[in-house]
Amino acid sequence: MCRRFKQEFLAFYYCFSCTLFVKTSMAQLFDRAINKTGPAFIAIAIILIELCTLSFYLVVFPYAHDWSTASLWKKVLTAVEFVFTLYMVYCIHFHYYMAITTHPGTMESKQSPRDSSVSLLSEEEESSLRQTLLEMEESDAGNRTMLKTCKKCHLPKPERAHHCSVCNKCTMRFDHHCPWIHNCVGHFNHRYFVLFMTYLVVSAAYFTAFGWQPFMVSLDLMNDEWPYYYPRPLMAFAAILAICMGLAIGGLCLWHYYLVLTAQTTVEFYNNYYDKQQARRQGEVFVNMYDFGFKENLRRFFNVCDKFPWYTVFYPIPIPPRGSGISYEKCDAFYMLSRSRQLDHIEMRYEGHEIDDKDI
Repeated sequence: MCRRFKQEFLAFYYCFSCTLFVKTSMAQLFDRAINKTGPAFIAIAIILIELCTLSFYLVVFPYAHDWSTASLWKKVLTAVEFVFTLYMVYCIHFHYYMAITTHPGTMESKQSPRDSSVSLLSEEEESSLRQTLLEMEESDAGNRTMLKTCKKCHLPKPERAHHCSVCNKCTMRFDHHCPWIHNCVGHFNHRYFVLFMTYLVVSAAYFTAFGWQPFMVSLDLMNDEWPYYYPRPLMAFAAILAICMGLAIGGLCLWHYYLVLTAQTTVEFYNNYYDKQQARRQGEVFVNMYDFGFKENLRRFFNVCDKFPWYTVFYPIPIPPRGSGISYEKCDAFYMLSRSRQLDHIEMRYEGHEIDDKDI
């Protein structure tokens, strides 16, 4: 009887191990595929954006504005509108470029030498590493928690950081890995990513509002001649593409603004949802330690609090995020909790990070 049970147990264990191995291997292959095809995703995105841009300036804008018969006042308004569209196009390209090229922030970038041929850290890098560890120790000392280390990359792990399986690095304030920018969305480029989506959605709506008539003409439903050099099929495709991008990216953009207003990342949203349920079962009130209220969260995310005025959010210029990405300020509601509740919140967040990192 015992021998038969042992055989059945070994058979079950073998099947389970094989299934887990296949699942892990498939996940690794998928992550590698996303990492390798990232430049192709960027190329496709640029082609689609430029296709809509050309359609607007070669068909939509000339169709909506007849310069030859317009009055002086209307010509002034047309010139202002033309400058506005150029501003929108530039903002789309600027923020997309910044989201791609800006490092999201990792501990590896803080302690790995820039020149791979050099095995020792430079003085500047050693100073940066010491400062980073000091910030983490000071932050953890205030909460009496141990300095955390990532179990995958074996580097110090700041709060709100998660390990990305695609990049194989711990990203500061990790939100998600986006193949369309071939980069993680993290502490240092999240602002650019959200603004890129914002300008893209507004531009798509603008294109749709002014381009529906040329779109109907391009379908040859009104039997009008086509006086433009731009092909009809491309105009029709660009109009449909603008609608689809506006809806799809618009939904994603609204989701990210909800996360910004509530001081969460995509990963933290699911952790907080679980923690809220646990707190409700225990008759307690859940507190998001990073939530300062809608208005303050928005100001902190776009870093228009102290150094940069509010209107700089409309400037297509590089603006760093608030803080170093190592530690984050806590709201007053968190400090109003008892010391034990504060420690419980911090430990639950670290435990959630370690669980999620297995699947990210």
